[in-house]
Amino acid sequence: MDTKIRVHNPMGYPPQIAQKPLAPRADDLTGKTVYLVDCRFDDGDILIEQMANWFHDNRPDVNIEVRRKSGVYTERDETLYAEIQQKGAGAVMAVGH
Repeated sequence: MDTKIRVHNPMGYPPQIAQKPLAPRADDLTGKTVYLVDCRFDDGDILIEQMANWFHDNRPDVNIEVRRKSGVYTERDETLYAEIQQKGAGAVMAVGH
């Protein structure tokens, strides 16, 4: 076998990030709004649908807002994030599997 092949390292170079602390945990979600956000990554919408159904069946006292992030999953959606900060008690960002 005289054939040679060339391979490349797929590891890449991770970007620099600025870590942020988690938001304070809500004591109680009764009557509050929780956003379930599909980040447009593989099957995130399926996870969000299942979570919304769980809240509907088990916590009808919690207001659920299902949203889909604009743009691709790697880009920030400043308009949506501002809405969540203003109106929401919490958010779940679903990135799929």
